Amino acid sequence: FGWLRRHTRAIQVFGGILLIAVGVALVTGLWNEFIALVRDRFVSDARLPI
Repeated sequence: FGWLRRHTRAIQVFGGILLIAVGVALVTGLWNEFIALVRDRFVSDARLPI
């Protein structure tokens, strides 16, 4: 936990920047494209149990 305490401010700044980036992606529609890419890459071979 020492590392987290030493880097608390950097972690907060990184989280804030990431939050702003996700918000911009949601507003511009890039989020949907990103989710579609992730879904096609990783979930295309999954079979649902039902």
